[in-house]
Amino acid sequence: MADRKFINPPGLKPLGMYSNAASARGGTIVFIAGQVAVDAQGQVVGKGDIEAQAVQVFENVKLALQAAGATFDDVLKLTIFIRNLTPEARKAVMGVRGRYISHANPPAATMVGIDRLVEDDLLVEIEAVAVVG
Repeated sequence: MADRKFINPPGLKPLGMYSNAASARGGTIVFIAGQVAVDAQGQVVGKGDIEAQAVQVFENVKLALQAAGATFDDVLKLTIFIRNLTPEARKAVMGVRGRYISHANPPAATMVGIDRLVEDDLLVEIEAVAVVG
């Protein structure tokens, strides 16, 4: 069984629900490629609706984690890319994120505003690193 630690040392106050550092000993590292808001047929879900896209993206991350024998509780690091990042877009994505990640041990996380993703209709992309076993 992997030994996981989620760390917020004195002097590093998180600006949201995440850990400043996360570590694991033992287990298998799982790298989840950047997931976007496409369904099983490769069609964009929620065109123009960042919240709907965030739900699809987190569901896609969940499918990838499950395929590797993991859950969101095993995630140590998330990187979230938001096209044309605004406070409203951040709030929408963070609201969806809060439905999926551990509140007791939130993963380390980074959010990055970008000008575009691989397709014009995509608004958010998320990649994850987890440890299982």
